[in-house]
Amino acid sequence: MQVKTSFCTISFAILSLVTAQGALAQAAKSPKVVTKDELRVCMDSESSLAARRKEIEARKAANVAEIAAIKTANVQMAEEQKDIDESNDRKVREFKRKVTAHNDRVKAANAAQEAFVKDLEAFNKSLVAYNDSCGGISYSREDKEEILKEREAAAKK
Repeated sequence: MQVKTSFCTISFAILSLVTAQGALAQAAKSPKVVTKDELRVCMDSESSLAARRKEIEARKAANVAEIAAIKTANVQMAEEQKDIDESNDRKVREFKRKVTAHNDRVKAANAAQEAFVKDLEAFNKSLVAYNDSCGGISYSREDKEEILKEREAAAKK
């Protein structure tokens, strides 16, 4: 009896696996064939996203550089503060002005970072929308070549 139970269990497992594979095969869609106009929209979106990605990467690099500069300035100001004679009012006022300017720089960097994060989130949403509408499409090679020729001609003008 033990053998039959094992055989039934194995048979059920194989049957489940075959059924699941059949369901997956049915769920897999064939690529959506798009018209030339739909392809143009997808290609335009792709170009726009590529340009936005470059701009975002440049802003990220600028933010990273600014953060590094602020950290360096923090270290320098900490060293400078150690050397300030507290009885010299002029030196204290000069240092306080530096601190105020530095704090303003930090606030500006924080604001730039917050704006960057919002723009990055918007970019990611646009990328997801692009993938939903244009991912897995099928198109005519002739349509794509024609669109590329149109772009070339427009760029020459």
